[in-house]
Amino acid sequence: MALTSVSMDIMEKIRSALGLEGFNRPHAILADAGDFGTVFTYMPLLPAEFRKLPADLQRHVYLIGKERYGLVGHVPKSFELSDKIPIVSITAVYGDGGTLLELGYRTDEKGPLYQVKHGLRREKLLELAKKKKIPIKTTIRSRS
Repeated sequence: MALTSVSMDIMEKIRSALGLEGFNRPHAILADAGDFGTVFTYMPLLPAEFRKLPADLQRHVYLIGKERYGLVGHVPKSFELSDKIPIVSITAVYGDGGTLLELGYRTDEKGPLYQVKHGLRREKLLELAKKKKIPIKTTIRSRS
């Protein structure tokens, strides 16, 4: 499912319905620990605030976690890797049908493997590996 940001008009209707003077509490979320940057920003809503909204406005609110709600304000259209991250190796696990199941990288030969799950970030990581000739350890996992 793709995230859709909330228009300023809808944001204003929600602010008005909650009786707030303004929203001043943005947060940013990462898709996973291996990600390099913001996946989206959102305005958190308290559970009581969510329940206070009429049904037509509730449909614009995302469930961020258990009893955590938010209005998505920004979804980046592109993503660039930082030159400051020294990626030394990449590990890819493919299914027997050729589907990429897992992709991770290391910033140190013996350091932790950071998993990257976001599709756009996976593509950029593989492009970086090709461009900078970073070794990719490939494994194929069968269903048996």
